[in-house]
Amino acid sequence: MAFLPIFLSCLLLSILSITNLSLISSMVAWLHIQKTQVKSYAIDWPNGPFHLEALPEHLWLDQGHTSNGVAGYGFFLGLVGLYVAWRQRKRQGRGASKTLLALVVLLSLAVVFTIAALAFVFTVAHDTKGQTIQSAIAKPGVKYPTHKWTPVTWYKAVLKLPLADDSVRSNIKSHVTNIEAWEYMLIPIFLTDLLALGIAVMAMMKQRKGQPSEISTEK
Repeated sequence: MAFLPIFLSCLLLSILSITNLSLISSMVAWLHIQKTQVKSYAIDWPNGPFHLEALPEHLWLDQGHTSNGVAGYGFFLGLVGLYVAWRQRKRQGRGASKTLLALVVLLSLAVVFTIAALAFVFTVAHDTKGQTIQSAIAKPGVKYPTHKWTPVTWYKAVLKLPLADDSVRSNIKSHVTNIEAWEYMLIPIFLTDLLALGIAVMAMMKQRKGQPSEISTEK
């Protein structure tokens, strides 16, 4: 019976995707707070106290937008999958379903979209890894001008500095963990895309085997 496997895999896809949307939204809200309210961090450098701007001049956010698109697509695709699964409950012996075929196409696109996002996110992370903030370059009241940064690489570099306030350090650590979480959440989303696609393809092949030359006109 196609109903239960499709239903469960698409339900899992929606759950993972909405979780990732929440993590990404949390990052966006936190970055906005750093920009508009916190504005700078007090640093106890050996040559004297210094206030570092909370965000650098070149902050790369495209990977966040891409991941947000993957999560949004996955969430709504999961809902579509739940509907398609519900339609499969009483289709035994009635030929291939057009709605199931549509789900296979949409899941195929999801696999391609997600693997492209994974490649992009981790390539950007690799390209910006290990960068540091230099006291000779940083200037008060001016966004740090050197390098391109992702939120993770920037705030990991900030954590290497002698921050004056331990509560600020703790807050940054917590949000760096959250940001890394949504990046790595792309992996289970991708695997769930593959799982749901495999289940949908097998269900469609089983339906076609019963009526190989006919696609049911019922949606």
